[in-house]
Amino acid sequence: MSLLLSGALVAGIVLSIFLLRRAAKQSAAQQRVIKDLREQIDLQRRQSTTERSELNVILSSMVEGVLVIGRDEKIQYISPNVSEMFDFRSKAVTAKPYWEVIPHGQIISAIKEAILSSSAVSREITLFQQEDVYFNLQISPVTSDRKMMGAVVVFHDISELKKLLKMRSEFVANVSHELKTPLTSIKGYVETLSEPGALEDRVTAQKFLKVIRKQTLRLESLVKDLLTLSAIESKEVSMDLQSCEMAAIIHSTLNILRNPIEAAKHKMVVNIPGNLPKVFVDRHRVEQVMVNLLDNAIKFTPAGGTIVIAASEQKPYIKVEVKDSGIGITSDHLPRLFERFYRVDKSRSTDLGGTGLGLAIVKHIVLAHQGKVDVQSKPGVGTTFSVYLPIYKS
Repeated sequence: MSLLLSGALVAGIVLSIFLLRRAAKQSAAQQRVIKDLREQIDLQRRQSTTERSELNVILSSMVEGVLVIGRDEKIQYISPNVSEMFDFRSKAVTAKPYWEVIPHGQIISAIKEAILSSSAVSREITLFQQEDVYFNLQISPVTSDRKMMGAVVVFHDISELKKLLKMRSEFVANVSHELKTPLTSIKGYVETLSEPGALEDRVTAQKFLKVIRKQTLRLESLVKDLLTLSAIESKEVSMDLQSCEMAAIIHSTLNILRNPIEAAKHKMVVNIPGNLPKVFVDRHRVEQVMVNLLDNAIKFTPAGGTIVIAASEQKPYIKVEVKDSGIGITSDHLPRLFERFYRVDKSRSTDLGGTGLGLAIVKHIVLAHQGKVDVQSKPGVGTTFSVYLPIYKS
C-alpha cells in the first residue's frame, strides 16, 4: 500500500514537473510573441512619427500655405506661412474648429461650400493689411467610400503677380500718354502749316517747324530709351565685360557732357584715388549710367552749382557717387525714383527734355552687372546717387 502511494506520489510529482515545464515553455513563447508585438508596435510608432515629421517638413517648406481640416471640421495641420498670413493671437490653433480660428468670412464660406458640396472650390481673396496680400484659395475635399474625411486648403500667394500686372498696366498707360503728347503737338502744327497761305508766313512757319523738330526728337529719345530698357530687362543684350579704369569712364562722361556743364556754369569736382582697383564692366553701358546720372545733376542743379563725382573701394565693389547741390528730393519720392516714367516734378522734367526712363535704365544696367544703386537726398541741399560696380578679379 505504501509502495503504491509512493509510486502515485512520484508519478504525480513527475506529471506536475512536466506540466510546469510545459506551462513555462508556453509562457516563454507567449512572452516572445508579446515582445515581438511590442517591437512591431514601437517600430510602427517610430515610422509613423518619422513620416509625420517628414510630411510636416515638406508642407512647411512649401511656398504655398497649407491648411488640413479633419472630418470633425477641426484643424489638423496649419503651415507656418498661413499662421503668419493671418497673424493668429494664439499659436495653439490645431484641434479647434476652423471657423473659430480663421478671421475671414470669404474663406470660411468657401470651405463650407467645398465640404457641403464635396467638390473643389477656388476663390481669389484679398487681405487688406498694411500692405495688401492677394492669393488664390484652392479647397479640395477628401473623401473615402463617398464619406467626407475632411478638406485640404491651399493658399497661393499672388501678391507679386498682382504688383507686376499693376506695373504693366501703369507702364502701358504711361507709354500711351508719353507718345500721345508729342504726337498731338506734331499733328496740330502740321495741320496748321497745311492750311492755305500758312507757309507764306516764313517766321511763323519756322517757329512751328522748330516745335515739330523738338517733339520729334523727344519721340526719338523716348523710343530709343524704351528699346534700351526692354533689351536690358529681357537680357537680349549681352554685356561685353572687361577690366576698365573707372577714372577713364568718368572723364569720358565729362567730355560728352562738357557743353551743358559749361552752359550751366557748374563747378565740377572729381575725387578718384590713383590706386583704385579696376572694375569688371561693359564700358559702354557704364558710360550710359554715368551720362544719365550726371545729366540729371546738371539739369536739376541751379546755375553755378557744384557737382562732385567721387569713387572709392568698398569690397567687393567700387562705389561711385554723383553728388549735386541741387533742389533735392523729398523722402516720399525716393522709393519710387527708379520706376519707369516716375517724375518728381512732371512739368519741369518734361520742359528739360527728360523721357522719365533715365533712372530706370541706370538701375537695370547696374543690376545686370550684379551691382546695386542707391539714392539719398534732402530738399534744398542736394542729391547723391551711389552706384556699386564689381571689382575686377585678375
